[in-house]
Amino acid sequence: MMQSIQTESINDAVADTLFIPLYMRARETRMENGIINDPDACRIVDSVDYNFSEYDRACRSQIGTCIRVRFFDNVTRNFIETHDKPVIINIGCGLDSRANRVGGDKGLFYNLDLPEVMEVRDKLLPADERNISLHESLFDAGWPKKIKSENPDAQFLLLAEGVLLYFTEDEIRPALQQIVRELSPGEILFDASTSIGCKMSSKHDTVKYSNAKFLLELDDDRLPERWVPNLRLKETRYFMNEEPHRWDFMSRLMSKVPFIFKAFRMLRYEIQPISAQSNGE
Repeated sequence: MMQSIQTESINDAVADTLFIPLYMRARETRMENGIINDPDACRIVDSVDYNFSEYDRACRSQIGTCIRVRFFDNVTRNFIETHDKPVIINIGCGLDSRANRVGGDKGLFYNLDLPEVMEVRDKLLPADERNISLHESLFDAGWPKKIKSENPDAQFLLLAEGVLLYFTEDEIRPALQQIVRELSPGEILFDASTSIGCKMSSKHDTVKYSNAKFLLELDDDRLPERWVPNLRLKETRYFMNEEPHRWDFMSRLMSKVPFIFKAFRMLRYEIQPISAQSNGE
């Protein structure tokens, strides 16, 4: 009989949202012709003691989550294939198993999340020589320097999937400044919401069941370039442009309104090298 893993130790409101994308990935995988395939998500859903039933009708979140997963996976796969020393940093990793999905044996993954999350993760997705566990917060100061010191000649891909939008600009800006200053060159990829999108989070088909809400009001895709001088916007992808046949009638109708269409998107930035002079050396 499969042993059930307890999850009561995960009390942080944002950390608790990790079960949403996990369940969405499992539901999509169990569909015929699903847009992603994540057998680890299915296994984990069957292994944890958690009530997923309140998310059973969250069709929009299922589509959006899996569009995001596919895009992040494709960027990761391409980054690994096109760089000599790729290091992938999964910020707020939750119970994601990207290294298994993208395949291959090239690339080093650092999986970072709060200690309470990582204690559960390490039981379900044990660390190994390719997957290194970091029991730290996005806001802890030490981990970027640690990763850089262990991989001084690497190229870094930073993934923050379903993470940054739960914090305010005043929280994210200094954290992003420090992370990007330490971990260059490379890319950073995250999903974002406009101020309108943040106001809509109380009606979101899964977030409304949690104690978390969207807080990072990012109305200008180029704003992070002004926060961090060595960031350059590389790509913007809108959720509603993807899988049009999967969205329900109301979603397709609402997407005709530009400010709703643009409310949620995925942003990809190049992290340019920082010179010794700009590092203060």
